[in-house]
Amino acid sequence: MKEIFSMWKNTRMIILVALSAAIYAAFLIVFKGGIPIIPGITEVRPANVFPPVFSLLFGPAGAWGSAIGNFIGDLFGGTLGIGSIFGFFGNFFLGFIPYKM
Repeated sequence: MKEIFSMWKNTRMIILVALSAAIYAAFLIVFKGGIPIIPGITEVRPANVFPPVFSLLFGPAGAWGSAIGNFIGDLFGGTLGIGSIFGFFGNFFLGFIPYKM
């Protein structure tokens, strides 16, 4: 579990966080008007294929990038709220669990 925080000392990992967050946020924003299940709360998210892929490619940097990208997607997609905090942690673990497995 220490790799979650020690990766912030490595410049390459920080760049991978920014890269994965940007890609994930871009796809979330593009598909924000997609297929809403409950309008304004949840929708079908085709971009959710990225967190496991990023975590397998980049390790903990992919997990952090997924969490930050989800927050950015909520911010620009108009769904920023209290649920975004839980979404941050949920998307972090959506990326971190495949890395640990």
